[in-house]
Amino acid sequence: MAAAPALTILDVGHGSCAVLIEPGRTVVFDAGPKSGLLEFLRENGIATVDLVLISHADQDHIRGVLGILAAKTIKIGAIRLNTDSEKGSRVWDDLVWILNEMQEAGETKFSPALTPAENGTFDSAEVKIEILAPSGYLAGKGPKSEDRQGRRITTNSISAVIRLSFKGAPIVLLTGDIDEVGLEDLIRSNGAVQAPILVFPHHGGNSGAQDMGAFAEKIYDLVKPMQVVFSIGRGQYGTPIPAVVAAARKAIKDVRISCTQLSDHCAAAPPSTAQTHIGQTFAAGRDKRHCCAGSITIHLDSGTMATPAYEQHQDFVKISAPTALCR
Repeated sequence: MAAAPALTILDVGHGSCAVLIEPGRTVVFDAGPKSGLLEFLRENGIATVDLVLISHADQDHIRGVLGILAAKTIKIGAIRLNTDSEKGSRVWDDLVWILNEMQEAGETKFSPALTPAENGTFDSAEVKIEILAPSGYLAGKGPKSEDRQGRRITTNSISAVIRLSFKGAPIVLLTGDIDEVGLEDLIRSNGAVQAPILVFPHHGGNSGAQDMGAFAEKIYDLVKPMQVVFSIGRGQYGTPIPAVVAAARKAIKDVRISCTQLSDHCAAAPPSTAQTHIGQTFAAGRDKRHCCAGSITIHLDSGTMATPAYEQHQDFVKISAPTALCR
């Protein structure tokens, strides 16, 4: 019997990367800031990534693609992202230049377009991949411009929001780094965007909203998740912001909260012993014992977190996170 589709939200430190593995294909959502994606693919014996979807142009979401391309051992079938005139980084310029050259050489299929207009082209027999944001309007306007209310559109405003469903049932919502402008665009252009598992935007950090608690409450009310995941790096940018976690505990009964790494808010120091609850999957925080949940694998057929086991993760939190925000 073929293995059921599974999504692994990688612990890449401060950054975002998730990998969908299902019979016959591998899909990557964002690529993280360093070599974590490449290491994960190698340890799973994956030589071809059929599709890469990049939410937006920040380095902690794109640099891992350059690592794969430099290694020259893994083929990328197709890659989609949105254009971004605001990004002046060398990493962004290098990535787009290389992808264009590969497209011209017939080595990959590259298109700077990732909006709901592409829906229907990324699905398999069992897994539906929906692009819920940005709308064609917001992507078309692009960063460094203004929306119809005169608000500045940024890189984060056009961050792609992607939902994975299994046999018609929503499972996971990946929100990239969407900000208030992007969130309002998402609400305006979509109906239901619920999913039982939410990967919270901007790593639970400051998205630019004046009131992050209110911003979080709006997202929780819209998505109605049962589990919230924060992809964070220990000691970086104070993530997740306590008000964001508190809003989840207030808004969602029996909410399950998982951070890839152990926040400074939850423990002043990392544990002194090995973190046996996180399994053997690549995790950037493993060597320094910075993991909390580490890399999180979700079985899409059941919508449950397979690793780490929930009970073992909670035992770790009780022992090693004396000021845990999630408790």
